[in-house]
Formats: sequence, structure tokens, C-alpha cells
Amino acid sequence: MDLKDKIRRIPLGILVGLVTLTVASGGSVAWFTWRALNPKPPVAEFPTLEAKPETAVTAPAETAPAQPDTPTAPAKEPPTPAPAAQITGQIYWLRDEGNGFKLVPEEIAVSAGTKPNDQVKAAFAALLSQPGDPDQNAFTTIPEQTKLLDATVAADGVHVNLSADFQTGGGSASMMGRLGQVIYTATAFNPEAPVWISVEGKPLTLLGGEGLEVAQPMTRADFDQGFQL
Repeated sequence: MDLKDKIRRIPLGILVGLVTLTVASGGSVAWFTWRALNPKPPVAEFPTLEAKPETAVTAPAETAPAQPDTPTAPAKEPPTPAPAAQITGQIYWLRDEGNGFKLVPEEIAVSAGTKPNDQVKAAFAALLSQPGDPDQNAFTTIPEQTKLLDATVAADGVHVNLSADFQTGGGSASMMGRLGQVIYTATAFNPEAPVWISVEGKPLTLLGGEGLEVAQPMTRADFDQGFQL
């Protein structure tokens, strides 16, 4: 049997399958062959950009224009008042020394601007308002009812006018002691000044019942020479 006869004897269905397979195989081979000869053009790869989180941008706060430095004045403290200028004087008391009295001073002060008349009045106000100076064991023999009626400082000396009580009570030692207190206190701010003493406006010439004579005017030196305490 020749080839043609064998082909004719192959069933038609098988033949069709073989043809189909052959065609399909040939097509696949052709497709692969074409792909091999015609590769895909390379695709350009772009770099991947990582998205960074957005950062909020804060606008700078508006600031006031810088002011020039101004020196701050230091707080002023209230001025401390300067102590008022003063002048000092002495009023006089008596101290018992056993064999007699002694005149002892106590310092007083008045404003420097005090008028001379007022200086003397201030001295007598201190003398007549106290019974003495306990710190010095000193006392007064001037009766406590005695008042200063007036005091003036003139060109011829210090003029003192006392109430009538100045002449009451006490013996000769008491009289001499109170006279010395008046002479020394009247010259508290001017120890060299002469003193004129009046009682109820009349010049004092005799003191006490024993009649102690009082010279007018009288200085401290005159008293020390004329009277022995």
C-alpha cells in the first residue's frame, strides 16, 4: 500500500486535529520567534519620590520696634531732714556738800534760731517746773509757786522779773541758794552777762526777812564774791 492510500485511511477527525496542532504549534513557534527578534523596548524607570510630610510654616510674629534703652531714674528716697542746729545752756540746782551748798549745772538745749529773750525764758521754764535733778542728788530752794513774769536780754544785761513767791519761806542759806540759782540760770547762754532781778516789777534790793542785800546788776563773779554757800 502506498503513502497516498495510508493517508486516505487516516480518519478525518484525527487529520483535522493534527493540522490544527501543527498550525497552532507553528504559530506559537512563530510568535516566540518574533518576540525573540523583536524584544519590547525598555521602559524608562523614573525614580520614586518619597512624599515628605508638609511642614506648617509659621509666619514670624510681628514684634514691636525696639525702643532705645532709656536709663531708669533710681527711686528717690525721701530726704532725711538734717537735725536742727542747737545751742546748749545750763540751768542750776543746789547740792548739799555737808558743809554748805554747791551750784551744779544741768544741760538744756534750744534751737539755734531761738531769740535771746526766749532762750532765757526756756531756761527758767525748765528750772521752775522741776524740784531738782535726781541724777545729781540736787534740789532747788526756789519756792514751787514762783513764776517767771518776764525775761528780756538788753544791752546792759539780762532782766528777770519774778513773782512775789520768790521771797517767801526759808532761812538765809535758802535765800542765798535761790539767788545763786537765778543769777546762774539767767546767764545760761551768756555766762558773763550782768543780771537785773525784779520782784513783781520792782528791783530786788533786800532778800528775805534777814535782809540780804542784793546789788544791781549782779554777775556770777559778783555773787561768788558776795555770798558763801
